[in-house]
Amino acid sequence: MSRREGRAGLLKRLLPDAPVEPALPSATHRGGRILAWCVVVASPLVTLGGLIVLRPTPPVSSPSAHVETEQRDPRGWTEMYVRSWLAASRDDPAGLAAFYPDGMASQRDVGTQIPVDTAVVSVVSPAPGTWSVVVAVNLLTEQPDGSHPSKITCEQVSLVGGRDAYVATELPSPVACPGTLAPVELAYDQSADLTGPIGQSVGGFLTAYLVGQGQLDRYTSPGASLAPVVPAPYMSVQLQQLRTHEDFEPGQAARPLDGTQTHVLTRALGYDATGQNTAVDYALTLTARAGRWEVSSVDASPLLVTPSVASPVPSSVTRGGS
Repeated sequence: MSRREGRAGLLKRLLPDAPVEPALPSATHRGGRILAWCVVVASPLVTLGGLIVLRPTPPVSSPSAHVETEQRDPRGWTEMYVRSWLAASRDDPAGLAAFYPDGMASQRDVGTQIPVDTAVVSVVSPAPGTWSVVVAVNLLTEQPDGSHPSKITCEQVSLVGGRDAYVATELPSPVACPGTLAPVELAYDQSADLTGPIGQSVGGFLTAYLVGQGQLDRYTSPGASLAPVVPAPYMSVQLQQLRTHEDFEPGQAARPLDGTQTHVLTRALGYDATGQNTAVDYALTLTARAGRWEVSSVDASPLLVTPSVASPVPSSVTRGGS
C-alpha cells in the first residue's frame, strides 16, 4: 500500500460520507464562480455610480435676475412723472425735479389743468436701459367759462436708467390714443318678458347679488361659484332690458326641462342711497332645474354674432393736448 492510499484510507475512515480527493478542487471551483458573478453584478452599478458622479450639476437659477427684471419696468414711475408735469404750475413744481432735473418749470396757472387718473397704454424698450412709455390721462382742463370738462389725452415719455434710478430725457408729449372700434353685434336676438320666468330669476339674482336682499343661493345653480358683491353698491335694482340667445317656443320658457340652458344679456338700473341710478349690463348663463331657471354663471363676456375684430372708427375722445 502506498503512502497516498494510506492517507486516503485514514480520511475515509474518519469521514465516511465525504469525498476526500475532490473536496479541495470543488471548493476552489465554487469560490471562483461566486467571485465571477460578483464582478458581473457589480460592474453596471460601478458604471452607473461613475456616471452620476461625473454628470455636471445643472446651474441653479438666481432669483435676483427675476427681481431685477421687475424693478427695471419704469411704467409706474412714468405715470408719476406725467401726473407731476400736468399738475405743475408756475407756483408749484409738483416735484418735477425727481423725474426731469434740468430746472424746467411749468408756465400754467394753479388749478387750470388737473390730472385725475393715469394708466399705461404701452411700454417699449428700443435699447437696453431705454424706455418709451405711453400714458393715458383723464385730464380736467379749465375753459374760458371757468368749467373743467374731462378729456382723455395720451402722453409719450422717454426714460433711461437702470435698476435703482431713472431720468426722463424729454417732457411728456401728446400722441394719438388708441382708436375706437365700430359697435359689435351681440348674439342675443330674442326679447324676453321682464316679468316672465327668466326675468323673475334674473331680477331676483341681481337684487341678491348687487343689493344684498334675499339669499343668493335661492337663484343660483348648485355648485355655482358666486358670491354677493360686498359692500352692496346699490339700494335697489330695476331690470330694463332682457334678451336671450336661444329662441323658445310659446310657453317653453315657463316649463323648461331640467338641464336646459339659456344665455341671457340683461341691462338693469342700480339705484344708490341718493336715488341716482347707474346702468349695468350682465351676460348670464341660466340652467333649468325643478321647473325654474337658476343662474349658473356670470359670463366673462357676451356672445358675439361674429367673433372678429371690426374696423376702427373715429372716436369722440379728445386726443393729445396738455
